[in-house]
Amino acid sequence: MTKGDIVLITFPFTDLSGSKLRPAIILFDSLLDFTACFITTQLGWQEPTDVLLFPNQTNCLRINSLIRTSKIATIDR
Repeated sequence: MTKGDIVLITFPFTDLSGSKLRPAIILFDSLLDFTACFITTQLGWQEPTDVLLFPNQTNCLRINSLIRTSKIATIDR
């Protein structure tokens, strides 16, 4: 993984009650852990800090999506 990669990861719920497999963009990667923002297709939930992504050959997304910059997690490798 490198910065900017879009990957599928088990992303924790904000209340830590569980997790869900979701696409995420890698913000930082180290030997021990990585930091990522999750990506959603729920455009109706868009917040001012979200970044809109359009599908293309580089990101391999199927539909318009949002990078949820308020939903960041550092996850152990």
